[in-house]
Amino acid sequence: MIDIVKVLRDQHPDLGSYVIALRERSGLVAPDDPDALAAEVRDWAGTQAPTTRYSRRAVTYVPFPGWPEETRTLGVVAFDTATDLARFATRWT
Repeated sequence: MIDIVKVLRDQHPDLGSYVIALRERSGLVAPDDPDALAAEVRDWAGTQAPTTRYSRRAVTYVPFPGWPEETRTLGVVAFDTATDLARFATRWT
């Protein structure tokens, strides 16, 4: 995941320095809306980690050396502060 986060940050500098890449079927994503965090997560973040932003981003990378390049769309949670990332990661990952 560290390599994916680096690639995400390189390809999408608007995300900032504090980023978490979610697994494809993360329980943090709303079951009826892949473009939103689940209500419980969103409500918690609104009070406990207010700079939390969720988006889906295309990322192009080589999964393993020698393999062909591929593009995938990932769920990404970004934060303005390290404190909010730490709170979120402690609670939800």
